[in-house]
Amino acid sequence: MPFICENVECRAVLARKQVKPNRDNNSFYFYCPDCNTRNELIDVGAAGGPLELIQPVRQGLPHKVVATARPLEDGRYAAQLCIQKALGIKGPFAAEERWDQLGIFPDPQDAVSYAKTTAADWLGADFRH
Repeated sequence: MPFICENVECRAVLARKQVKPNRDNNSFYFYCPDCNTRNELIDVGAAGGPLELIQPVRQGLPHKVVATARPLEDGRYAAQLCIQKALGIKGPFAAEERWDQLGIFPDPQDAVSYAKTTAADWLGADFRH
């Protein structure tokens, strides 16, 4: 079974011979040769036996959330949100991108906070919004 980069922008499918496992503080990992993202590995081999490294099973797919406050001419800020959601397929194009303008706020921190909260709500609902 190949390894899959967990970086939502990469999602490279890597043959085992392409991956160089590393270990620090009793945890195993590899760096993706395409994007240099650290990916976790776990040893499922028998105690005292050879290593048998696999990637842990994740509850959900990785997502990238970008919440910003775009300044407007009147001094207010537009809350903007981009979610790059990993799809249920593997490969370098396994992401969809969605931009939304969510509202207007007097303070940039309020705009970003609102965008992040909205992202958490959408992702918690399987992004069916």
